[in-house]
Amino acid sequence: MPDRPVEEIRLEIAAERQGLAGDLDALHDGVRSFVPVALVGLIAAALVFRDKRVLTSGVKLLLKVL
Repeated sequence: MPDRPVEEIRLEIAAERQGLAGDLDALHDGVRSFVPVALVGLIAAALVFRDKRVLTSGVKLLLKVL
């Protein structure tokens, strides 16, 4: 039998989940702030290489990330 009551363990797990949810939100915010920079770089690369496939595939990839 566990040394701690079930409710205490459940509260501990809930607190850990809440902390992980906050970390995940921070990670998503970081990715979203990087997307405009990546998009500008992708457009610049497409202009240099003049290949429309690079631009369309890159935009599709960035939209998947969002």
